[in-house]
Amino acid sequence: MDGIFADVRPGARLDLTVEFITKRPLACDGATVCRLLVTDQAGDQFSILATPDSDSLWDLETGETYEITGLLGAAPVDTSQAIAHECPHCGDQLRAGQAIDAAGSAVVDAAEKLGIDRRFGILDETASVKTVDEDTGAVDDWLPMQDDQPVETPDFVCTSCGRHVAQHMLARDEEPVLENMEADASMGTMNDSMASPETVGLAAGGAKDVTNFRENVANGYTPEPEAISDEGLFYDYYFETGERTATDSLFAPRYAAAVSDHPLSGETEQYLSVGLDSTLSVEEFERPRLDLVAVLDVSGSMSSAFDQYYYDEQGRRREAESGSETKLAAATQSLCALTEQLHAEDRLGVVLYNHRAHVAKPLRDVGATDMPAIRQHIRDIAAGGSTNMEDGFEAAVDMLADGTTSHDLERRVIFMTDMMPNTGETGANELTELFADAAADGIHTTFIGMGLDANAELADTVSGIRGANHYFIHSADEFEQRLGEEFDYMVTPLVFNLDLELDATGYEVEAVHGSPSADDASEQLMHVGTLFPSAKQDGQARGGVVLVRLTQTAADATLELQASWTERDGAEQTERVAVSMPEDGAAFAHDGVRKAVALARYARELRAWARDVHDRADNATGVDDWLLPDQRGEHERESVPLVVPDEHTERFGRLRLNST
Repeated sequence: MDGIFADVRPGARLDLTVEFITKRPLACDGATVCRLLVTDQAGDQFSILATPDSDSLWDLETGETYEITGLLGAAPVDTSQAIAHECPHCGDQLRAGQAIDAAGSAVVDAAEKLGIDRRFGILDETASVKTVDEDTGAVDDWLPMQDDQPVETPDFVCTSCGRHVAQHMLARDEEPVLENMEADASMGTMNDSMASPETVGLAAGGAKDVTNFRENVANGYTPEPEAISDEGLFYDYYFETGERTATDSLFAPRYAAAVSDHPLSGETEQYLSVGLDSTLSVEEFERPRLDLVAVLDVSGSMSSAFDQYYYDEQGRRREAESGSETKLAAATQSLCALTEQLHAEDRLGVVLYNHRAHVAKPLRDVGATDMPAIRQHIRDIAAGGSTNMEDGFEAAVDMLADGTTSHDLERRVIFMTDMMPNTGETGANELTELFADAAADGIHTTFIGMGLDANAELADTVSGIRGANHYFIHSADEFEQRLGEEFDYMVTPLVFNLDLELDATGYEVEAVHGSPSADDASEQLMHVGTLFPSAKQDGQARGGVVLVRLTQTAADATLELQASWTERDGAEQTERVAVSMPEDGAAFAHDGVRKAVALARYARELRAWARDVHDRADNATGVDDWLLPDQRGEHERESVPLVVPDEHTERFGRLRLNST
């Protein structure tokens, strides 16, 4: 805060400390503008005009000192330069656009009424005012994100009707459309029991729901195939895991076999389920202390409607209509709710990112932070710019780099985004490597996908790394309730690197269902990167299964397994077991296996349908060779209308009727 009034330049932003003198409201152009008189640290008195949309004028008191961040410099309107064009709306004279015009016609009107004849400041929605408080109590350490892009002034302004006119409009007769768009949240709730007897269950990392898939269907869109992962679907259900085994380890895997004919192909399929359970009692479970950095995407796509696609109709950007909930509104409400789950000894940091990263809140103990003030700052965040996930994540990692993850300390990044990076590193492999390198250093990540158009494919890819999981938000209220129920489970990985090796001849791994690391499987090995605690209901674990589909390669095959894993405290465990496969007909060891097989087949069929529809949309006949300035990037999604071709309708019907 070293700036003074002499440093004010039209169109530039400045941080400075001032003493407040007086405030005067003026009715201008149908709105209210406030003129503030202040004195800077050099003793120079000057004017500040506060725009109607500025929320920074709470209870200013004469004689008090305030810190102003992002004050926009301006000068009185200069009408001396003649413009050889007429307004296309009213036919009157145009003048060149200036910095003051970026603040709106009400500010221009106020400056004229007040007779301001020298430079002044503008306090708009980007700027903020904070009291300089000598109190040594809770700290409001929020640092507003300043826009490093130059202020966009209109090309021309009409001296009569005041309308802004772009250069290209002078060659057209059409009237430009000006819209004022505001977000209004309208959300639902969910009901998800967390009743849990005895011990804590376990569930694989990765997806924790299939919300994005279901909400796309509900809104008339065909979802991405990756939006219905097996582990996400499994987490919507509770599974019997089998008879408890005697063990001293935290993780207590239970194995069960099944044989069943596929209801569509008629082929006999063999399965091995790994029931995910623990020996940790609910009373003994305690989440570790958190060093948590929330990384919030504030790029332009976050200003779009929560229930529509931002890049739609050949990449054109769609802003939110008035009254619709924006992705940013849901994200900020969800982030505020998330901070309510933190304890005084936890540490919180906040990073905002668009085309660049900004540390909005340094990492600090929650107990020493003015959390109500921080939540208000979060609610005031605005969106704009492109999307650089790499910068946002690296800023968070830098904040956490000095710590050490341990049994009683979890270092975690909560990434709230629509997963559509378009600047910086954007390749899925490169981004995965970025998150994986941090995970190797003990910094884990939770991804929270915002909006119908959130990139499910990228979320599915990056959440398979060690310690990662991801959620899709349907409504902020629903997510807030879910946080209250399972936040401690969300941020506490308990088991890492579960490997199940077939230590026998006669069987091979054909596919793995219920693990984000399914692609890491080989003919003899199943891998699960992370297990998180999960709730139980009537003794059944939520999402508590990983299913292995087997191929028998020899008539006299026997199934022997070696399981190995690492627990949160660093203990490495290994066990060997033999499992008997049913010999005749359809057979399931218990209902948990039966449920897992049915859901895996269902998810497989839904992915095939979604992939088919998307492939058809991508390969439509005819060429659209119109070149648009805003062609979407690799991760920016357009909607595909909801279509169920006849062959898939028939298959879904048969699957429903014939599933065991």
